[in-house]
Amino acid sequence: MKTRLLSLATLLCAFSAFNAHAESIGDAMETCRNTDNSLKRLMCYDRVAKSLDQYDGVNAQVSQVQAYKEANRNQVSPRPGATPERATPQPKSEFGLEHKRDLTKEASEIAVSIDSLKKNLRDKYVITFSDGSVWQQTDDTYMKLKEGQPVAVERGLLGAFFLSVEGLNKRMKVKRVK
Repeated sequence: MKTRLLSLATLLCAFSAFNAHAESIGDAMETCRNTDNSLKRLMCYDRVAKSLDQYDGVNAQVSQVQAYKEANRNQVSPRPGATPERATPQPKSEFGLEHKRDLTKEASEIAVSIDSLKKNLRDKYVITFSDGSVWQQTDDTYMKLKEGQPVAVERGLLGAFFLSVEGLNKRMKVKRVK
């Protein structure tokens, strides 16, 4: 019990040393940045954030940050190597390429017909649809498919896509290649 009280008193003394008020917010942030222990550093940043009004020059710095945000609001710098997005994406031609763009207002299913059908070396279908997209079978489901046949590709959970034929109670798991 005495050792717990002694360790608690030591911790309180250590934390009270960090509570010394800095002259400016920059000094307070520098004090926090120089803290080695990540938990203590986080607590120091939280303490600074909760008591921003006690530091000198905070209002001027906050207004500088807000002016900077307003000036750069319309300027979005693309990441290096990122491809520019199209202004108007076509839902059918972009279906299945979620990992390359924003997912808002996406179609949950498309209805297309099979343009060409071939099998790869692993005996899996590689299907080209009428919209030009190329999909590949990823599971071992057997379905009798033929060129010109209308099919539907629907979105599943966790980024999965399933090909289904009307009138059949089967779905084939597919992924988009192109």
